[in-house]
Amino acid sequence: MRRFFYLFIPLVICSCEKEVDLTPANSNDKIVVEGVIQAGYPAYVMLTKSSPYFSTVNAASYENIFVTDAVVSVRKSGGEKVDLININSIQTNNPIIDSLIYSIAVQYPGFYVEWPFDILNFNDLPYKDVIGDYGNRYDLEIVWNQDTITSTTTIPYDYTVDSVWFKLDTLTNSRDSLGNFWFRYSDPDTLGNTLMFESKRIAHIKEWVNPEDPSNIIVSKKRDPLYSKALWGFVRNDFEGLNGTSFESYFQRGNISEILSNEYDDIIYEEGERGYFKMGQSIPNHNEYVHPDTVLIRISQIDLASYNFWRSYDFQLSSNGNPFAEPLNIQTNINGGYGIWHGKSSTYFKAIAKEGIVYKIDNRYYPFVNEIL
Repeated sequence: MRRFFYLFIPLVICSCEKEVDLTPANSNDKIVVEGVIQAGYPAYVMLTKSSPYFSTVNAASYENIFVTDAVVSVRKSGGEKVDLININSIQTNNPIIDSLIYSIAVQYPGFYVEWPFDILNFNDLPYKDVIGDYGNRYDLEIVWNQDTITSTTTIPYDYTVDSVWFKLDTLTNSRDSLGNFWFRYSDPDTLGNTLMFESKRIAHIKEWVNPEDPSNIIVSKKRDPLYSKALWGFVRNDFEGLNGTSFESYFQRGNISEILSNEYDDIIYEEGERGYFKMGQSIPNHNEYVHPDTVLIRISQIDLASYNFWRSYDFQLSSNGNPFAEPLNIQTNINGGYGIWHGKSSTYFKAIAKEGIVYKIDNRYYPFVNEIL
């Protein structure tokens, strides 16, 4: 049986102006949106139905949560418009690409993506034929169940970190191979600059000690299924008094706050390693080689409305341990629904968790489309 963790429990999510209704009524006529548009990459949204606060989620109900029959479009300031197509309706007749599309459709049937675009472009990234670009406004429209749901976001200009590097943390953990990624940021002298920190380990070695037989240590290859948002403040705004200055700071590996099945728990909640990246062997008494983590790091500028949503969400997580433990005051920007539609000015680094290597902005990484999810 799968266990699922939801980013949104829409019955109790509201903006700061809305009154919370605790009546556990059927609210399946509302839609939950998690949508992203980045410069140089296709826009996409995940659509699910809202659920009553006290409802349970099992394998059967999971299949009915996704919305697969909506009409979705994005309009750029200036008039250009593109359609977002449900993943189940896309076929390219390319076996590799169709296999990728199928893998997304099986796990997330409510996924919609800007289509068509030059998905076979492997050599000239980012993509040139998508609507997302810096400094523009993007209006989302979703027509579903005789309702029209709308939202607006912007993609900020490309002000991001100067460099990133890995550094061991020898002060707060007992294992000498664990650490964090650091960054150097030159904050513009204007107000309202907000960064979001996310990461995904695409090559990771898990070390597991059998609790019934400590001499039995199993070493296996793993990778994160999705990006995780950094622990302890994955969105940061103007860095509290450091506006207009250059400085260094760090972020920790976070948890995956998406729809999540327990088949990934053993990766995310590794005992003794939670919150850290790994440079090498962290458990003694075995002779298997443990290579450093290879990590996709995504650091993004987001607009103020997106920051308000994610900060309120992060606050609920950190204050309650579970954002759904009591009525929430999460500041959605979705008109007629719940959730978030947010633009990102993203910089990617493909980094190895090894000291002594600095990844500079001039060597930023441009991912293939499947690497942005």
